[in-house]
Amino acid sequence: MKGKILGKDRSWKLHYAALNHAAIQGEEIASIFEFVKPPVDPFAIMDAERELICYDGDDFGDCFDGRIRFVGPRFLICFNTRFNAWPHKGQNHTKILFAIAHELGHFFLPKHRDYLVRSRQSHGSFSEFTSDPLVEQQADFFASGLLMPKYLLGPEVNSSNFVTLDRFHRVRNSFEVSLTGLLVRWTQLSDFPCATIAIKNGKIQFGWTSAALRTRGAFRIRRGDSVSCRAAKDFLEADPSLTRYREGSGSGSIRNWIDFDDYRLQTEEHYFAIPHSGTVWILVVADENDFQDSEFED
Repeated sequence: MKGKILGKDRSWKLHYAALNHAAIQGEEIASIFEFVKPPVDPFAIMDAERELICYDGDDFGDCFDGRIRFVGPRFLICFNTRFNAWPHKGQNHTKILFAIAHELGHFFLPKHRDYLVRSRQSHGSFSEFTSDPLVEQQADFFASGLLMPKYLLGPEVNSSNFVTLDRFHRVRNSFEVSLTGLLVRWTQLSDFPCATIAIKNGKIQFGWTSAALRTRGAFRIRRGDSVSCRAAKDFLEADPSLTRYREGSGSGSIRNWIDFDDYRLQTEEHYFAIPHSGTVWILVVADENDFQDSEFED
């Protein structure tokens, strides 16, 4: 039994290590191109790499968010401008910026790049953590590291255990990133126990936990379970069809979201209903002091 548990632990550790390595490489690219304050501009990176990258944007409907192909001697990056029809600030919607950063991940990550050169095939992507293949998740994590490098975002995330909606939006506006991207990156960089959860049709789809939870064994998101948190259910039931963007806050227990029964952790939660994706995203935060007082720590 012990060997089985250790095997599972190694599996998730290897998975997280592969994703974190991609995020770190994204951070390194942001540093190399000397972004010393937010926002990080992926167009500036493509322009600087114009000897190896050309790019174009158009409305590609539902075909892909972004696409990259090696056409020799350069890589062609295409991005879907249909997202500019959604409300946004600036020249391009933040989803477009994330999609471009995702494709830059396929360009800068060595194994991804080698595959593109060998295959000479187009690689179309749906970004912002909606794809399961590891290569797509790696490109998403690279994009997170590039647009929200730890050396810029980390101090904001870890200035306090809990975050208000107002502070969260101030950080988002400063970095000019998507809500989804910032939610996931927040959990990646947090020194505090927290998780980002995606809900669709009243069920938990997937999510991520911070290192402070994973190292204590809380890493298995209750994928496929119906939402059981009362406050979250009330939020969902107020507009189950997600006809408009909404946000709210509530409280609950960590066991509503994560397979973790060693002890009860109370949580503070923020809810974000995203109409265009039909998804409700939830930021779940626990008090780190509750860990220190728990039997688990003893």
